[in-house]
Amino acid sequence: MVSKESRVLLLALIMIVLSGCSAKDGRETNNNQAHDMIEIKMLSSWSTDTERGRALHELVNQYNQLRADKVKVSIDINPDWPTYQEKVKTMIAAKQPPDLFNYNFNPNDLSRQNSGQLLNFLPYMDEEWRSRFKPEDLAALTINGELTSVPYEKAGVLFYYNKKLFAKAGITEFPQTWDELFAACEKLKAKGIIPISLMTADDSWHSTNALSYLAAAASGMEVFKVGVSIDTPEMVMAAERLKQLFSYSTDDAIGANYSISSNNFALGNTAMIIDGPWLIGSLDNELQKNIGIAAGPLVENGKAQKGFIITDTYTPWSAGKQESKEKEQAIVDFMKYMTSDEGVRLMTLEGRILLSMDINLGEEELEKAGPVLGQFISVSNSAPESLIQISRVLKPTAISKLPSLIEGMMFDQFDPAGMVRRLNEANQ
Repeated sequence: MVSKESRVLLLALIMIVLSGCSAKDGRETNNNQAHDMIEIKMLSSWSTDTERGRALHELVNQYNQLRADKVKVSIDINPDWPTYQEKVKTMIAAKQPPDLFNYNFNPNDLSRQNSGQLLNFLPYMDEEWRSRFKPEDLAALTINGELTSVPYEKAGVLFYYNKKLFAKAGITEFPQTWDELFAACEKLKAKGIIPISLMTADDSWHSTNALSYLAAAASGMEVFKVGVSIDTPEMVMAAERLKQLFSYSTDDAIGANYSISSNNFALGNTAMIIDGPWLIGSLDNELQKNIGIAAGPLVENGKAQKGFIITDTYTPWSAGKQESKEKEQAIVDFMKYMTSDEGVRLMTLEGRILLSMDINLGEEELEKAGPVLGQFISVSNSAPESLIQISRVLKPTAISKLPSLIEGMMFDQFDPAGMVRRLNEANQ
């Protein structure tokens, strides 16, 4: 039986232990309050098996080291871009927007901007930060007097061509007109070389790039202007010539997705492809030595200037509104770091992407960029004018129907004029 004195001593010991624990908990709470870490979750589709993904992680790690014990940025990756885009929309609709996310800007779909859930960067856009961007890019992304999207990526979509295969067909330079390009296709085909990679699955990316170049060469840079009919003779001509171009592509072009189409070029099975700088990472070093980069061919009596290019749409970064002013300021601080000269150089040279911010690369840096990216940057920078690709600027309904309309035209379910008419109706 435990004595009264023992019980008193045991109780005293318990009180001392509890008191110590409480004091320790209190100290830890006060310490945490004194060193609260601001955590920013960044949504991205750029996985670490891509050059851009690895570069983004390096950039984030550098920033976290600079802001150690104050701010920590983490990356939540979803490599499926369409699914990722829908996830962002769902989060915004649920009034739980991501801290940071990127997306494809479409002037015909301003649901994100009109949600009231996004952070307005305009009050933070001082002269130093503003000078990093082109005025037209800031103007394009300023909606209803708010800048809820920071310009970031706006890559050119250019012609890649295999100079070794061109030489086999006796072609010494890239065609300057579409008539010359089709003549080159005949020469390549005569030598048993498949001229160009095309596709119709998913977003028909390589095919709609060709359609965009054909339409812009004829009509100029206003061809896809919001609110303007695309049912024009120039668009019908573009559709006709796209159908002709398919006769110079691979047997699997109808039904092929991006992976199949791009691999056909990367494996040396086709002589041309129209794509952005992200393709470069899939080209081995030996192939890169034989790759040339070119701007868009012209058409007779067309309205485009020599050297014009098609671009992907703006892929800016946006942020959700924050209850905490400190977190809001931390997000702005990180965005300033991402768009700094140091950040842009890292993402350009290591990530192999072209950004909206101005960057002047020296000869050594261009050489470091590699034989293809260096050309890509040079052609992009020297373009006198550019136009955003058709599948990035139409209304969502028209964008979703465009691939099936191209397939319908190829299967002769309707002629090119019928394809254009249906596309225009879906875009109304």
